[in-house]
Amino acid sequence: MTALADPDTALAAFAGERARLRALAYRLLGSVAEAEDTLQDAWLRWSTVAPGSVGSAPAFLTTLVTRLALDRLRSARVARERYYGLWLPEPEVADWDDGLEDGPGDGAEAESVPMAMLLLLERLAPDQRAVFVLREAMDLDYAEIAAMLGKSVEACRQIMRRARARMAEPSAAMADPDAGRRLAAAFAEASVRRDYAAIVALLSDDAQWLSDGGGMVRTAVKPLFGADRIARFLIGVQRKRAVSFRFVPVRVNGGPGLLTDLGGSFRSVLAFDVADGRILRVYQVANPQKLERVRSF
Repeated sequence: MTALADPDTALAAFAGERARLRALAYRLLGSVAEAEDTLQDAWLRWSTVAPGSVGSAPAFLTTLVTRLALDRLRSARVARERYYGLWLPEPEVADWDDGLEDGPGDGAEAESVPMAMLLLLERLAPDQRAVFVLREAMDLDYAEIAAMLGKSVEACRQIMRRARARMAEPSAAMADPDAGRRLAAAFAEASVRRDYAAIVALLSDDAQWLSDGGGMVRTAVKPLFGADRIARFLIGVQRKRAVSFRFVPVRVNGGPGLLTDLGGSFRSVLAFDVADGRILRVYQVANPQKLERVRSF
């Protein structure tokens, strides 16, 4: 048995696993704040573990974080069902000049999860999401997953089959970073110029604009479909308020993104799904509660 001999040993063991555990919690919860709170709860419990009672610190901590995150996820699902408008995951934002390993809060692994994938994960029941994430993202075998969730191996296999069926819709592939960055920059420039034709040319014909204001700020409550409608929306917002957008390029969940300013105040984070040289989806996270950890201009 591996003993946790003293607080320094416990802290070192937890610190060594923190980035992986945070990535796990973020995948399960889709919220940076809740992932951080889950890790704080996990640390408080880990720090009280009796020396000599744990055989594998990584396995114990993975089980602990998974169970704590599942408790939060079950409560969060009720709140999300009552959410005003469309619910989007809380974004992970990093400077473009930073490598993925240098993302915020040492949770860089979480940045590689596209917004589209996090939205697909929202389709899953909590147990399905846990099995899917532990198997696909954490690369654990079914025996390990079964022990963590207190289920049989066959039950976990069945849960995984159902999860995969619900995740059948393909998500957008991660685009080449440089190509995605160029598209986001061109989109920003065209939007500032209020150039309808240029905006439409950058969007796929069936592009989608998905906004999350949480009922706290004005956004498009329902999804916008089509390049024409999105372009008219962007131009109309600026004309109506007699101000122009300002954008700063950033990396959002590993892909192209923008911080947006309208009329001199930080407004939202935009993330993009791109493919074949055009923008498929734009995700606008404007709920201030989801942007507390995002650095403004």
